[in-house]
Amino acid sequence: MAGVTPRDLARVRQELVVRAAVILFIIAFNELFGIGPNAPHDPSLRALGIVGLLFNVAYYPIARTGWHLRAQAYVRMLIDVTLVTTGLYDAGGLAAAQDLIVYLVIPVYTALMFSSVASLVATGYSVLSYLAIVEAQKLGWLPTSRPPLPNAAGIAAFNLSMVTIVGVMAAWLGAEYRKSRRQVTALNRELERAHDASMRLSGEIQRSSRLYALGEVVAGVTHEIRNVLMAAMSHNALLSRKLRDPDPELQRHVEQVEHSLTTAARIIGNVLETARQPSNERVRVIVPDIARRVVDLKAYDVRRDGVTLRAEFPPNFPAIVAVPFQLEQVLLNLVSNAHDALRGQPNGVITITGAAGPGRAVIEVRDNGPGIAADVLPRIFEPFYTTKSSGTGLGLAISAGIARDAGGELTASNGRDGGAVFRLALPVAA
Repeated sequence: MAGVTPRDLARVRQELVVRAAVILFIIAFNELFGIGPNAPHDPSLRALGIVGLLFNVAYYPIARTGWHLRAQAYVRMLIDVTLVTTGLYDAGGLAAAQDLIVYLVIPVYTALMFSSVASLVATGYSVLSYLAIVEAQKLGWLPTSRPPLPNAAGIAAFNLSMVTIVGVMAAWLGAEYRKSRRQVTALNRELERAHDASMRLSGEIQRSSRLYALGEVVAGVTHEIRNVLMAAMSHNALLSRKLRDPDPELQRHVEQVEHSLTTAARIIGNVLETARQPSNERVRVIVPDIARRVVDLKAYDVRRDGVTLRAEFPPNFPAIVAVPFQLEQVLLNLVSNAHDALRGQPNGVITITGAAGPGRAVIEVRDNGPGIAADVLPRIFEPFYTTKSSGTGLGLAISAGIARDAGGELTASNGRDGGAVFRLALPVAA
């Protein structure tokens, strides 16, 4: 069933039902009241109706093959017109001028169920085929079964004009109907996207609320832990002074304890600094300090997945004017994205580096992962666009907004040797 969809088959079924209903109506009317010159019970019209039904039965299995569905629809339409024209000829040709209204069924249902072009083709073919049999009768090429009425030519001209007008109007209405249906479909898709975005945003707000509450708890716990660490560091320093000529091995252990306590205190200090939510006031910011704080905050998380995270800045890297916690938020988001891309890959490396340009400080977050797909790259900073199953699509959009508010720019690209490169360019401080 190559090239055919359930929607195509449903449309064919609808078309066949309409065609079968019209044919059965004509057969029933002929049997009850009579239509042609041999009325009632015109055997020719009965035979044409049966032929039409047989064709109708064969159309569906042919359509299921999926072979040139549009061409099949045109063939079905032209066969219908041909059968109707044959019936009109059997009814007398020009003598059946008053019956030309039967042509209208085909352009109307074609305009609604197929296309406006097909409706115009059906209308033109109907007019031309009827004029052809009338001209053939006039020239004696076809026999005349009954004499026409004195004003048959005028009746035929009027009815053909009506067929043409109705066919053109049906084509126009069909085009407008399909246009409005496309617009409604597009609006429904937009509403669905807006609803999905609203649900994601609602979920993100709820998650942010929970994280905020959790952050308050963590900040309190961290503060208490820092107090305990300060006491431990004091006792360790006191112990170090109390020891007179200690054993070298014991002295090494004491120094190791002091180093570990100092490192833990520094990490906890960074956590508390991040949790304080300082004001939005822009101040002079030393970028390497922010980068090293981000490295401390993410060190355990990335090390657990076998990923190396480092900050490499040249000496005398220029300061910038920014909101410190916003810059930290951007770098944390970029590092987290790089970490997600490197999960499950051996020897993953994330590097926060910087370079100074004319009036600009450029901060780059690089990784050696698979990079950014070509179809994702143009849309990567769009709100709510994400390739993660659990992502919200807001992190990079917010980060880009922070960069713009600071007078800078956040861009993304793929590195020459692979991996993703996010480049944050900000104006240097005066």
